Amino acid sequence: MIQVFVPGIPQPQGSKNAFVIGKRAVIVESNKKLPAWRKTLTEVLEAANSSCQPLIGAVCLEVIFFMPRAKSNTKDYPSQKPDLDKLIRAVGDSADNAGLLSDDSQICQILANKVWAGSEADQGALITFSEL
Repeated sequence: MIQVFVPGIPQPQGSKNAFVIGKRAVIVESNKKLPAWRKTLTEVLEAANSSCQPLIGAVCLEVIFFMPRAKSNTKDYPSQKPDLDKLIRAVGDSADNAGLLSDDSQICQILANKVWAGSEADQGALITFSEL
């Protein structure tokens, strides 16, 4: 089992923008904050994987995203963007890049929550990978 807390504001992955340069189509992530979040995710997951060997077989991903809350927001849950499934995508791909998994297709079970962070210092993601 590997468990880490990744500080920062969780960023979604999935929406893309496409445009043409010359005669080539180019597709880029629409979220400009995603590269920095993915870099932080990858670095923290890489550091936590002390064996430097990927997990083998089916794995479970448990993640709690601690989201920033606007002072004017009185909702009990962060039931607005970003989408929970897009937040999870960034975690799976970063786990691949960190060498924690051979491929994110190994994730067979996901338990995920999006909650309000108690303070700015609490913003981030608590991530647990375990073998099934």
